Amino acid sequence: MVVRRRLPGQTGPTGGQAYTDVLGIVEHCDAITVSIRRSDDTLTEMLIVDVARAKRIPPPPVRRRP
Repeated sequence: MVVRRRLPGQTGPTGGQAYTDVLGIVEHCDAITVSIRRSDDTLTEMLIVDVARAKRIPPPPVRRRP
């Protein structure tokens, strides 16, 4: 899953709201928070109100050896 979240109190390059993307596997989600496990095994927790967009992405293809 990829989640775009607002960075409260920070300004983006155009002077508007700042955002960042988090890519990983959703470990927990409720009405208040969501936790994403990144590929480096770090856990990122955020408030649902800071989530601007979320999109499910498929897992990477498995490469087969010839």
